[in-house]
Amino acid sequence: MAPPATQRRRGSHKKAPVAAEVPPEAPVADIRALPDEVQSAIISLLPTDAGVRTRAVASGWTALWRAAPLNLDDRELRLRPSWRNGDRIAARITSILSAHPGPARRLSLMNLTRVSNTTGDDRYATFDAWFRSPVLNRVKEVHFQYLYRYRADELDPLPLPALRFTDLTIASYGRCHFPDNLAGVRFPNLTQLTLHDLTNTERTVHDMISACPQIRSLLLRNNKRFRRVRISSPTLISLGLSVGEHDDEPAMEQLTIVDAPSMERLLIFDTEGGPINIRVIGAPNLRVLGSLPSSLLRLQLGNTVLQEMIAINAITSMHSVKILALGADGFKLDIIVDILRCFPCLEKLYFTNNGALLPIQCLETHLKEIVLRNFTGTREDVRFAKFFILNSRVLELMEFRAPVRQNIKKWEANERRKLPRKSDRASQAARFRFVYHTCLFRNYEDTNRTHALTESDPFKGML
Repeated sequence: MAPPATQRRRGSHKKAPVAAEVPPEAPVADIRALPDEVQSAIISLLPTDAGVRTRAVASGWTALWRAAPLNLDDRELRLRPSWRNGDRIAARITSILSAHPGPARRLSLMNLTRVSNTTGDDRYATFDAWFRSPVLNRVKEVHFQYLYRYRADELDPLPLPALRFTDLTIASYGRCHFPDNLAGVRFPNLTQLTLHDLTNTERTVHDMISACPQIRSLLLRNNKRFRRVRISSPTLISLGLSVGEHDDEPAMEQLTIVDAPSMERLLIFDTEGGPINIRVIGAPNLRVLGSLPSSLLRLQLGNTVLQEMIAINAITSMHSVKILALGADGFKLDIIVDILRCFPCLEKLYFTNNGALLPIQCLETHLKEIVLRNFTGTREDVRFAKFFILNSRVLELMEFRAPVRQNIKKWEANERRKLPRKSDRASQAARFRFVYHTCLFRNYEDTNRTHALTESDPFKGML
């Protein structure tokens, strides 16, 4: 008898499985095989440091880098740990502008102070020379601000050549002081403009709007001396406003919008510094409005006037407004109901809690979605929610955005028990959704939604 091992070996002898055929790997495309114009376009989209380093990949890429439209961003030159001050960044920028023949696609200078922190040298002449460089003659996008300086009494002046680029389509200027006289400044192709942290008066924004006949979106953020701003533009679609408090008093007293036939969005973010009065006259296509604070003293929309957010002269309704954002120190129904009567075609309402009624047309036929921000489940919060659940006949979704808390599931279950049952709701299709977050209020990124013209609802996703 054969040994067991042999038996096992014979018994287990099977034809070796045939490995699945693996198709040969597709050859990796060599980027150098692409047409030169395609390679140049790719290089132009790379971060600044990466674009410059392509010259080391192959000898031919030096010519391609020089032929690619320059994308120069000083924030992308801070990747090396040894670069902890602006001197090397400034030297690098000078080197790049000297080596590249142009044209430039984009220039962003956001992380340099006027005075060197190490040598004390004044860089204003260097900035001036950069903006005069022929490499930038046809630049399409410019972002400039001085790096924040603690306890700086006055902001440094904007280099005059920074306003010479007539091919610009996108521009932002901040933490600087504009020239008082902007006569001769023209941006015939500019569509997107941001002005932030300026120390000029409102005359600057008026002159800049006049210099931009094609402007489509404008963001004004933390300009503490813009006291009485007047916006008039036949092309402006979106206006964003964020005014922080300065010296415990409103920085902006009044915002007036006149002759703005294309305006669809008036977005108001931080309102601690105003405006305390808003007049909108001649904006028949206004579709998105807010966030309007309860502290607003006077709001005029066409012929409708609200005094301290109470309608005192509702001659005409704002039928064009479909999305409205409101904020108040608590969910106060008397204020909300009064305001909603002015917007009979409202489809979506955002309400932020910062701390038998007459029929309302938008509740009967239009209002489909309500977002309650900073919902904490107090008695007044729930009363506010119940009002809309019991009266909004076409409501599809009510979203409760609440601060993150312990025992979320238990808390949510308790809150849902407080809300009307499906059989009691005005709309049988209404759904409830709870969303939790750690950030209660808006942030810097939210203000940039001013320029996101492809978004139908700029408040969506904002906490």
